[in-house]
Amino acid sequence: MSELGYLAPAMFRLELDPTDTSPRLAVVAMDRPGEKVNTFAPHDLESVEGMFDAIEHEPAIAGIVIVSRKPDNFAAGADVEVFARTKDRRDLEAFVRAAHRVLARIEASKLVTVAAIHGSCVGGGLELTLACHHRIATDAPSTVLGLPEVTLGLFPGGGGLARLPRLIGLREALDLVLTGKRVRPGEALRLGLVDQVVAPEALLAAAREAVSRLASGSMARHRAPRADFARAALERNPIGRKLLFRQARKRVYARTHGLYPAPLVALDLLERGARLPLAKALELEPPAFAELAVGETSRALVSLFLRSNALSKRNVKDAAGTPVKARALSRLGLLGGGFMGADVACVAAEKGLDTRIREIAPDALANTFARIDLYFRERARSLGERQVFKARARISGGLDLGGFETMDLVIEAVPEQLALKQAVFAELDAMVPNTTILASNTSALPIAAIGERMRRRERLVGLHFFSPVRKMQLLEIVAAPETAPETLATCLAFAVSIGKTPIVVKDGPGFYTTRVLGFYLMAAVALIEKGYSIEDIDRGAKAVGWPVGPIALLDEIGIDVASKAANTLAGAFPERMKMSAGVQTFIEHKRLGRKAGKGFYVYPPNERKRVDPSVYALFSGRPTTSPKVSPDELGERLTMIAALEAIRCLEEGVLGDADDGDVGAVFGLGYPPMRGGPFRHFDLVGLSTLVNRLASLRERFGDAYRAPQLLTQLASEGTCFADVPRKH
Repeated sequence: MSELGYLAPAMFRLELDPTDTSPRLAVVAMDRPGEKVNTFAPHDLESVEGMFDAIEHEPAIAGIVIVSRKPDNFAAGADVEVFARTKDRRDLEAFVRAAHRVLARIEASKLVTVAAIHGSCVGGGLELTLACHHRIATDAPSTVLGLPEVTLGLFPGGGGLARLPRLIGLREALDLVLTGKRVRPGEALRLGLVDQVVAPEALLAAAREAVSRLASGSMARHRAPRADFARAALERNPIGRKLLFRQARKRVYARTHGLYPAPLVALDLLERGARLPLAKALELEPPAFAELAVGETSRALVSLFLRSNALSKRNVKDAAGTPVKARALSRLGLLGGGFMGADVACVAAEKGLDTRIREIAPDALANTFARIDLYFRERARSLGERQVFKARARISGGLDLGGFETMDLVIEAVPEQLALKQAVFAELDAMVPNTTILASNTSALPIAAIGERMRRRERLVGLHFFSPVRKMQLLEIVAAPETAPETLATCLAFAVSIGKTPIVVKDGPGFYTTRVLGFYLMAAVALIEKGYSIEDIDRGAKAVGWPVGPIALLDEIGIDVASKAANTLAGAFPERMKMSAGVQTFIEHKRLGRKAGKGFYVYPPNERKRVDPSVYALFSGRPTTSPKVSPDELGERLTMIAALEAIRCLEEGVLGDADDGDVGAVFGLGYPPMRGGPFRHFDLVGLSTLVNRLASLRERFGDAYRAPQLLTQLASEGTCFADVPRKH
């Protein structure tokens, strides 16, 4: 196991308190030194076995409690670096088998074992608790449970597929395994995933009581799944199970189009395991897990995960190469509410920032606070009333700039009009302290142009959030020419503090994400003008891995909003982007997308959206017959357009490196995640192969497929994008 042999600091330690009485407990504590979360390295497993051997020879010990010493994390499972470093399937299979052996040892222990869960308990961390005899979770906001392995192209390989359905039933197990979703303690209790939910301060006392009752026999070690007669009828007979798995497969194919092998492998193992004893079902997992872990899909997703984590830890350096310290932020001002501003306020307030919103009209302010109240009503189900009350109390608002002179950071989210934004920033620049950072949430207008009337431009920056803010992970930080390193460092820390993954890009029309998205969406509109059907275009994009088709996405963004960004790009790159006259016609006809009830699609009340055939008439000169082409080819062509624009952004220095580009494209635009981003995608295809493919597409469809100079240079040198040094 040479590739698995690197040593991380020991995570498990045994704690025995000689003053502890009635009953005496052995505490197995998890605390990975120097890390915020607990992850398992291969050598940790051996130490756990040794601890259990030692504990079971102590006659006075009544039971074992497994806890974490991290403030907000129980355990995140196996160290993902293991999967990134290891190329030999046999090494990975041996690692998984070792994990199985340890968990089986815990499960078969003569002593009662209780998992005391506080903080995030996911992946292998949850699988560890499944091998325990009793599980107690705290009701803290940080406590969540789940099996997110499918998001890394894997399945719960530490016994999760075998143990979970035996604990909570097949239907609920399928939902957790196939979606990777996380559940709060109350939901976990309802499912039977945990046995108790207590306040954080009562956790150890509850664990002690559980050990006492389990050891005395007054409480059963293994609890049967909660009674559900409908579920029992479905799951306990072959016909019912077959129907259950058939429906699950249909949902997986509808969501993934068969592009992700992990959920399909998990389904197969769950179905086979349901007919086997536990020990036999467990044997199915290690070889299948190892096979997925060395596959390209998992490697791309794992790489994306590791690189996104690395971006959250990146330092900003000054001209001398010295890391710059971020300033602490406690007060946030927002100019403009609406959907974007309200969501930013909610996310920031949840993380402890006092937030004030300025709107220009009473109705607008009322609508903003109605959205804020709705957000927190929904969050109360997961966060709890107490936490929601505290967060909501941090948000205030008004119709003037009163209080903004005390802000550490002000974010502007007013309409996309350059003159308006310039006036706003000039006013702010004159009234706030010199230490206040001034940020624009513009999606396309150059930051330097917005700040033209400012005196202190070193504090000017772009903070481009993505809608819906509560769900979208990316925050694009835009550095204008005069933006100071301290401003960037502080914004990076702010992004991480509110749970976002930051990328830093240089200023320019559309920055990175809007620029790439704009070329992608306008290429899709151009396909409509050439006679292709909307259905084929959207189907083609989804067939190659985009989560939603580009035309449907245009409707979601709003055709008027997309048009403003596209006009900015067309003005900056007139030789490569031509605005469609049809788009302006849509705006004149008030076909603005979903918000208007009609765009390329129509949205009848209580019905599914459908393409409106009348929209084709809005494109003058469009052929009446659609060209013959497979949707997959349309998807490939659109993906190429997006990736080529990403390459130009790297070539021009808008991107610092390929990692920013890959993370930004996947998290911000929906670039097919199983490709790992455009740069990793092309590196895997092979740049020489790609240049030849582009030559063929260019011959058939024109200069939109011309290879950028950087691509041809790297292909001729036999190198790849991963080798390009970071520019900033």
